[in-house]
Amino acid sequence: MAIAKHHYVTLALLAATACQAEEIRGRVLDSSHAAVPRAWVTLYSQSGPDARNTRSSDSGDFAFAQIPPGAYLLSASAAGFAQSPPLRLRLEGGQTASLDIVLDVSRVAHQVTITASGTPLSVDSTAKAITVLDAASIERREEFSLSEVLRQVPGMRVQQLGGPGAFTRLHTRGLRSSDTAVLIDGFRFRDAGAPQGDASAFLSDLLVVNPSRVEVLRGSGSSLYGTHAIAGVVQVVTDPGGGPLHGEVSAEGGGLGMFRGLARMGGGALDSRLQFSAGLTHLNVTRGVDGSDQARNTSGQGSLQYALRGNTRLSARLFATDAYTALNSTPFAGPDANLPPSGLVPAIPLASGQMALADAGLPYAWGNATFAPSLNDPDASRKAREVSSLLSLTHNFTPATTLRLGYQALTTSRDNFDGPGGASFQPLFNNNALYDGRIDNAQARVDSQWGKRHLLTAGYEFERERFTNLATDQNPDPASRVFARARVSEASHSVFAQDQARFFDSRLLVSLSARWQGFSLNQPKFEGGAPVYGTGALSAPPDAFTGDGAVAWMARAGTKLRAHVGNAYRAPALYERFGASFYNGSFFAYGDPRLRPERSIAVDGGVDQYFANSRLRVSATYFYTRLQSVIAFGALQLGLDPFDRFSGYLNTRGGLARGFETSAEASLIRGMSISGSYTYTRSQERTPVFSGGLLLSPRIPRHLATILITKRFGKRLDVTSDIALASNSLTPFYTGTGTRAFVFPGARKADLAASYSILVRDRASLRLFARVDNFLNRTWYEDGFRVPKAWAVGGIKLVF
Repeated sequence: MAIAKHHYVTLALLAATACQAEEIRGRVLDSSHAAVPRAWVTLYSQSGPDARNTRSSDSGDFAFAQIPPGAYLLSASAAGFAQSPPLRLRLEGGQTASLDIVLDVSRVAHQVTITASGTPLSVDSTAKAITVLDAASIERREEFSLSEVLRQVPGMRVQQLGGPGAFTRLHTRGLRSSDTAVLIDGFRFRDAGAPQGDASAFLSDLLVVNPSRVEVLRGSGSSLYGTHAIAGVVQVVTDPGGGPLHGEVSAEGGGLGMFRGLARMGGGALDSRLQFSAGLTHLNVTRGVDGSDQARNTSGQGSLQYALRGNTRLSARLFATDAYTALNSTPFAGPDANLPPSGLVPAIPLASGQMALADAGLPYAWGNATFAPSLNDPDASRKAREVSSLLSLTHNFTPATTLRLGYQALTTSRDNFDGPGGASFQPLFNNNALYDGRIDNAQARVDSQWGKRHLLTAGYEFERERFTNLATDQNPDPASRVFARARVSEASHSVFAQDQARFFDSRLLVSLSARWQGFSLNQPKFEGGAPVYGTGALSAPPDAFTGDGAVAWMARAGTKLRAHVGNAYRAPALYERFGASFYNGSFFAYGDPRLRPERSIAVDGGVDQYFANSRLRVSATYFYTRLQSVIAFGALQLGLDPFDRFSGYLNTRGGLARGFETSAEASLIRGMSISGSYTYTRSQERTPVFSGGLLLSPRIPRHLATILITKRFGKRLDVTSDIALASNSLTPFYTGTGTRAFVFPGARKADLAASYSILVRDRASLRLFARVDNFLNRTWYEDGFRVPKAWAVGGIKLVF
């Protein structure tokens, strides 16, 4: 604990000392003061998200040139070492600053986050619950999808309905998937055409391409990030590049008929005024879980930063995905005779032999099965594309005041195709449902350091979203063919502010933020179908007001006490307000233009404690979230709905989720780190989802646990094992007696990854790697969809 105390004192001294510098130089050393070559050194501007990277030379030297005055965080990392505690610096122009960074082999990594406040902070200096997954930890696990990366986050359940490419949900702290906002480099990533307007429709398509890290904020975040940030925020931060030219090319393949190729590179030029990085990956799954679950995905991610002059930087970023997925039929309940007359229903799958008969269109016997898993649907598929482009400008007016301007254009498109083939309910003829969305988002914000205590932020945001839904079919009767299109657009204006304050020599941290958002709706346009929304005046949703407060106290013994409270909201999606569907030529209206936003209030508090000279960190958090009002899909009384709906979206009472999270991270043995977490959650609805008045929330297990073990053997071999465990959960199935709760056993997923490096040149190496997913060969179902049993891939990677 002496090290932890020294850490806080050092930060306080650095914060109070102004370094007169236009350049930062230094060396990266190990604990014996020997040079650490090829270490990554990162300089973060504390008044914005910009980061600069460089790499230490063979003698451990590093340098950053043409640094504008301001406040910064400086950290370093290298293979085989823990990331250094970030150093706080203030540069005022003039002379060159010189300092050394010491890396330790046996120490818990000290990460930097921008999601907690929108500005870079040490995770140890924030009052909110934050998890940071850096590129090195992702690489050690050999993960290729964002959803798999997130399985180790405390309090987060990842639910993937099948194999690679299958629909994926994120449940944070016992809440719904739509309650977690997704950001890419500080801007919301969501689908304007999705039923809830969130990112769920594209979660399965987000691959690991070119990130520097993934950050997860657990708890309310709407005052900073707007809609959907009720349970938390997931942010993907693009690698900024920088340093000498570096990169990798890899190829892997194996189980499920999977092949993946990846190429990425980064570097700097023009005396480090230009930084760049780019990555491209292609995933092809030819068999999948049942031999016919094909999935393809091509994704690219890159960034470019250029210093126009000392105080101004121009940045651009691109993230794009093109995906195809073969779909299966939705699982369905067995005959009522196989189900208990009341209460919970044990989930017993149809026998594999009978499933084969059902897939072939032959008669099959239910036996004692209570549900049929996802049967093949030979003519159902999904095509999806998204392009997110970002342009931003950062200008330092003074060493204490920074202006940030940003504009993101996000386009999404999903094409769902289905035909008469397959089991269960199928259309009489081929049909398409096309969902196109576009979101334009512009932001302007000013961050200003007032004295030594306050970092003030004020900003404005404009967002315009457009949604087009086109439904067509191939009815053999041309006069009866469906061609129905809806076009809806909406704009919003937001104003937000934040104060980050430090008192008592930076031992007391206080953060206060607030946000207002107002909406305006353009008159929708409709072609074909029943014109239920086409007449009369339509109003925009009511304004949204959110506030957030967080406080942390840094005790001298390496202890941090923290508390966080805030309210949040989700604006009603355009589909929830104007959505419709067609089935066998019939029109069904689901939306209600009068819907009000969802609202919630959340509080959490906890403690973080370091032990054994920062080699062990333990955290515990209690959380409570109350959904005050939500939007649900349910039955409506005929004759009372102004849009003649018998079912659709409506405002209703919400629910609550509460529980606690515990986590620990240890680096007690040289070259070995162990981390784990346990989460207890109890979630309830105020309006029951299930028949019989059962108030438990669907899909939320009571218990979650994770374990991650990483061991380096020598300088070449790395082995990582990560385990994710969940208890039983309830899934709603429609039966002849109403919506019943089926009890599904929880996941028991254990993965193993290993890599071996071979030096081929002075600055290039070959890495042979392998990964085994679900190596315990367990069978379980997510919402009735079977997940893969044990499968493995192997590959080779050239790193330079």
